Amino acid sequence: MADGVPDVLKAVREQLMQGASQIKLAVGGGVMSAYDPIDVTEFSLDELKAAVGAAEDWGTYVAVHGYTVRSVRRAIEAGVKCIEHGQLLDEPTIELMAEKGIWLSTQPFLDDEDRIPMPPGSSGEQRYKQVAVGTDKAYTWAKKHGVKTAFGTDMLQNANAVARLPFYLPKLVRWYTPAEALTMATSTNAELLQMSGPRNPYPGKLGVVEEGAFADLLLVEGNPLDDLNLVADAATNFKIIMKGGKIYKNT
Repeated sequence: MADGVPDVLKAVREQLMQGASQIKLAVGGGVMSAYDPIDVTEFSLDELKAAVGAAEDWGTYVAVHGYTVRSVRRAIEAGVKCIEHGQLLDEPTIELMAEKGIWLSTQPFLDDEDRIPMPPGSSGEQRYKQVAVGTDKAYTWAKKHGVKTAFGTDMLQNANAVARLPFYLPKLVRWYTPAEALTMATSTNAELLQMSGPRNPYPGKLGVVEEGAFADLLLVEGNPLDDLNLVADAATNFKIIMKGGKIYKNT
């Protein structure tokens, strides 16, 4: 929690001092927010500029959690490099992101399944459905205008939620080919991470398969370029899993 430019500067600098590779600020509420609705705008322009400047002093960048036009446009004006979520943006704002080279890291949250990760009838479920309404437009406009788009998971520090990750990637085929979706989740994501410059904690190249690179390798039963749903059942279809050069599964 940080209020006012001095507090923001202190918070950002402390995070960087403790080893943060990037800074992420919430410029609005979220689906799981207990106290701030999705539509509110958080952090003033001066506060955001202070955070951006402090991150740039350390050779890295600021990303923001945000859904709405008002909050995201303020963040863009402040100089942030990545918008995380953005499902409720309008087309002019997404076009502005393309013009300025600002990334969109978002998720294919859709109200099309019985696995909404919120209790039925809860305010969280209502907010999830509110966000889901804008998902199709956000991806469609991002692709139309050539916004650099990353595959975000929105899963944080929740071991049970990790099992849901493969459930989301195949949803991207509504807007992208399987090859485009896999590229987004691997080499394109790596390009975004490497924007952290000297704060990048990885010891080699990301997003490529070559000697000296830092990567995970999967051997899949079947061809995910034909059927991306194969990645939704890793227990059955992933025959080899190698992480950081070490084999963790080999059937």
